[in-house]
Amino acid sequence: MAVVLKPKRSSTGGSQPTTSDLEIGEIAVNTTDQKIYMRTSSGIVTIADTATGSGSAGSAFTNIAVSGQSTVQADSATDTLTLVGAGLNTITTDATTDTITIGTPTGIPFVKEDGTSTSLNLSVEAGTLSTAVQNLYIPFTKEDGTSVTTLVMN
Repeated sequence: MAVVLKPKRSSTGGSQPTTSDLEIGEIAVNTTDQKIYMRTSSGIVTIADTATGSGSAGSAFTNIAVSGQSTVQADSATDTLTLVGAGLNTITTDATTDTITIGTPTGIPFVKEDGTSTSLNLSVEAGTLSTAVQNLYIPFTKEDGTSVTTLVMN
């Protein structure tokens, strides 16, 4: 014969058990709110909440913080975080390996006078890319191979 366990339950939205409703270790369910509660020695805790993603079946994170920026907060258990590449930076994803790659450019793309595309290759021997760009100089060569004035970017 099968044993049926029926925890204390409520179908009233917003109803939550109190310490006088449960013994330590006992659980209760709110079927409308889709929450499971348990009484511990310190009080009532929510152990699962499918509406917000908290509890044992919860989200991997609820906030993403970047120093000096506003915090991005998940509004629901199914909220989506969107990353956007800006300027010369790229963002690529790989669903197979669950990776996100944020890339810095290896070159600055531009279109030549004849309409073909090329790029200025970047490399930084020491320091950061921003420091290198501040001190960037680009030598120009004419079609006949002679050098012309260097353009300095500050």
